[in-house]
Amino acid sequence: MQITELLELTYWIDKNLKSNDVLQKYQQLTNVVQQNVNARTNQPRQSFATQQEALINAIKPISTNSLTHAQEDMLKKLNLYQHIGLWGVKKLEDILFRNSLDIANAHSELSKIVLELSNGVSRSDQIQTQLKPLISGGIEDETPSEDVMIRVHFQNDVAFENVCDFKKWGTVWWEIGRGIAIAHDSSPEAVKVVGAQKGSIIIELATAAAIATTASTIILSALKVAERVLAIRKQVEEIKNLKLSNQKLEVELEKEADQEKKKGLEAINEEITNNLNLTADDGNGEKIKVLSKAVKNLVDFVEKGGEVDFVASENAENAEELEQLKVNFSEIKRLEKNLLALEDKNS
Repeated sequence: MQITELLELTYWIDKNLKSNDVLQKYQQLTNVVQQNVNARTNQPRQSFATQQEALINAIKPISTNSLTHAQEDMLKKLNLYQHIGLWGVKKLEDILFRNSLDIANAHSELSKIVLELSNGVSRSDQIQTQLKPLISGGIEDETPSEDVMIRVHFQNDVAFENVCDFKKWGTVWWEIGRGIAIAHDSSPEAVKVVGAQKGSIIIELATAAAIATTASTIILSALKVAERVLAIRKQVEEIKNLKLSNQKLEVELEKEADQEKKKGLEAINEEITNNLNLTADDGNGEKIKVLSKAVKNLVDFVEKGGEVDFVASENAENAEELEQLKVNFSEIKRLEKNLLALEDKNS
């Protein structure tokens, strides 16, 4: 994670947690529940519906879709991620309702959340206090001079296990970068390797906003196709679980899934070539060919579990393209979470 990226996360925490008084609302609910724990046997319990509603209204709208994967991971390390958004609402409802309310246990769980939130926000404040003077003081920015950094996560079925994998996926990303760059009248060298990270291997590529925006549009469309295909395959699994012995229906649905993927790939190619105003009649045959190869490779990469982050430079120009990139990335994150939920149900 870049220094500026970490600092931006602390500002996001200020805006979404501190400004919405999330910690205070958790504390208020905990206080009422504690009063019920301490109440005597013959005393009626106090309602905490008002505090609960206020808390849910504060955390439910919070979305992490605008954060990079690295920022989301840091939010989890700070123990803040699981207590906000839809995850936070579900956890809260589990504590108060789904697990048949044990008032003492509910108070214990809420107290833990309050402590985690307090510590997490405090750590965020400390990070901001330490980094802000350095960034504003002119410390060298890790963001490359290009508009956007593309962070490619080689994981799941696209992970590196040996040099053969390295060669294979290196070639795939050469074709992706080359195809999209050429479609924008640039050379493959317009996509630069600027860094790498450990873990599931992450390669950082710097490029212009236009190239990154096209890549994000392809990924977004690919995820929409994957969502439809996975929904069909889910139906196949449901039929198998019902043990209806209707193999013909299973085969037909499998064919439909394959056809949906094929049609989706054709639609993505058409969308991208139209966006870039490329037609074979204008002598763009070679551009369309390499772009089509890039689209197929990028769709395959995403389908196999690879992920891509986009980090814009603070000094980036092309405001319109960057705004579209942000919209695409937010939707990409939403679809990724939908796909994870679908995969969990399938498994």
